[in-house]
Amino acid sequence: MTLRHILKPIKIGRLDVKNRIVRTGHATYHSQDRFIGGPDLTAYHQARAKDGCGLSMLEAGEVHESSSHGTSIADDRIIPRYQHLMNAVRPYGMRVFQQLWHAGNIWPAASGFALGASTVAGPWGLVPLEVTHEQIEELTSAYVAAALRCQEGTLDGVEVHAAHGYLPVQFLSPAINTRTDEYGGSFENRLRFLRDIMRAVRKAVGTDFVVGARFSTSVFSEVLGVDDMVRAVETLQGEGLVDYVNASYGDYFRVDSMNPGMHEPTGANLPFAAPLMAVAKLPRITGGRFRTLEEADQVIHEGVADMVSLVRAQIADPTLITKTLAGQAERVRPCIACNQGCIAGVFRDHRVGCVVNVAMGRELTLSEDLIRPTSAPKKVMIVGGGPAGLEAARIAATIGHKVILAEAMPSLGGTINVAKRAPYLHTMGDITYWLEAEIYRLGVEVRLNTFVEPDDVRAEKPDLLIVATGSQPRMDGVQSCDPGAQAEGVHLPHVISSTDLLTDPNRVLGKTALVLDNTGQYEAIAATDYLLSKGLAVTFVSTDFSFAEKVRPTLRDDPALKRFENGDFTMMIRHMLVAARPGFADVRPVQHSKIKTVPADTVVLVTTNLPVRDLYLALHKEMDVSLVGDAVTPRDLYYAIQEGHHAARRLQGAEDLNLVGRLSRSVA
Repeated sequence: MTLRHILKPIKIGRLDVKNRIVRTGHATYHSQDRFIGGPDLTAYHQARAKDGCGLSMLEAGEVHESSSHGTSIADDRIIPRYQHLMNAVRPYGMRVFQQLWHAGNIWPAASGFALGASTVAGPWGLVPLEVTHEQIEELTSAYVAAALRCQEGTLDGVEVHAAHGYLPVQFLSPAINTRTDEYGGSFENRLRFLRDIMRAVRKAVGTDFVVGARFSTSVFSEVLGVDDMVRAVETLQGEGLVDYVNASYGDYFRVDSMNPGMHEPTGANLPFAAPLMAVAKLPRITGGRFRTLEEADQVIHEGVADMVSLVRAQIADPTLITKTLAGQAERVRPCIACNQGCIAGVFRDHRVGCVVNVAMGRELTLSEDLIRPTSAPKKVMIVGGGPAGLEAARIAATIGHKVILAEAMPSLGGTINVAKRAPYLHTMGDITYWLEAEIYRLGVEVRLNTFVEPDDVRAEKPDLLIVATGSQPRMDGVQSCDPGAQAEGVHLPHVISSTDLLTDPNRVLGKTALVLDNTGQYEAIAATDYLLSKGLAVTFVSTDFSFAEKVRPTLRDDPALKRFENGDFTMMIRHMLVAARPGFADVRPVQHSKIKTVPADTVVLVTTNLPVRDLYLALHKEMDVSLVGDAVTPRDLYYAIQEGHHAARRLQGAEDLNLVGRLSRSVA
């Protein structure tokens, strides 16, 4: 492997950066309170600095109390926190910038209202107060004050966030800015707010301190098109107001545009960011689902950008650079771009996590650097070779225990072996491939085609048994919205599970299908994608109040609906299955009994799975047993890997004290 470009140093303004590996600004919510900084955030960035990252940008910092939903930098108390963070990362040579940010009309402030360029509502329907001239002066001063705090905190630079639909581009947008004063109308007037901020910041911090800006166009050209943003880049660099250009894509009118998921290709944002970088005569930064140094190196080689961001890749593996440079790229834990931890974590845990890296954001307590080989190896038996069992085996073996992993199927991977067969889900398999390689490298004894009975475990006499036996489709027609109204006809041969659908490519499906979604998870989307790819007309019946409710936090629901438009697709929300009949299915609204009949040569039931707990129930009173993953309760990959990790980690006394960890040992 030869990396010709990504490791070369680069100068941004008057600042030397040791390589071209970047982590652009991304919300973590790891700060100890509303103000940026604290032990967790510092440890998170320090781990990536130690690995060799050249430049990191701290997450969007609120410059003024009228902005919210981020982390505040509008208070002098952040200065010593900055200094502490910089003392932690500076020995490793990583440069650090801070994003200067105001959300504008996207979220309300603590006051309950938002400020905006005009009274045009934001993407969530929030109607802001139109910013007055006095408030414009106050906001400009707030940007300056924030930049000076960064400078006093010994950071290396600041980045004005003029992308993703935030306040500066709300002024720039001809659709959102309807003002008739000197801040509205012509391009020059609409740019005035951002340009004046850049001028004021540059004047305040001087020329030795880096000042950059992040730019992006909207998914809707009438909101903010390429031409206006290109002119903005040209104007600001022409006046010497920016030292670099960070080109991104998208806004909150299509949130997924900013964080492309596994359905998107590597470099998904490049076609949209490229026009902005093409006019830049300064160092250019871009990102968008890059996972390896080789991919980033190629972008620089092609002259599209000068630096490349690998945020999620370095969330997934904080040793990505070290392993790659040591010739061990295959050992890099892969980001699978599922967004279940990094994006959905904000909604679930109020902080960013990672599906494949349990220690993300908890480096102080769960970093794998803290694992020390045990001096008293124990015998650990794990039953179930899905993601939960694989992660448990990896951690137990890393600690130094003797590990036996038994799997009933002829291959490892569990439910992921089914999921990865669906269109757009192939990268799900990347993490189980990696886990499998790791456990073999660590010397785990793997027994395939092995169905384990209680007496088999008793004969092994393990010190710890970890039951990761997963769950199985529940095909009884019970729907959680009305469990007393069991669907009829579910025993018929054309009524199948998503597992049946995806594992039997020769199945005769007919011309029409009904997919019943009673979980709100991605499973029903996967089934629909598969059926549409086979040319069937699909009726999607959801018992929920909206389409794929639990998928929404991962930003993968809108892209699915967009794909479905290319096929014969009909959606019925808040409906349930009444009966399956040959060639047809009867459905009704959840709220009343009016029957509707739809064509359905195939019916796919996606209902809540049945946990497989038999082994646990037989043994939990006579030995130390942990129950993990879907065997606890069927959920998603995030919980499976988390629980497998914690079950093994407690062997070294480093269990994360959360509800999931406690539940995994108390189910009876």
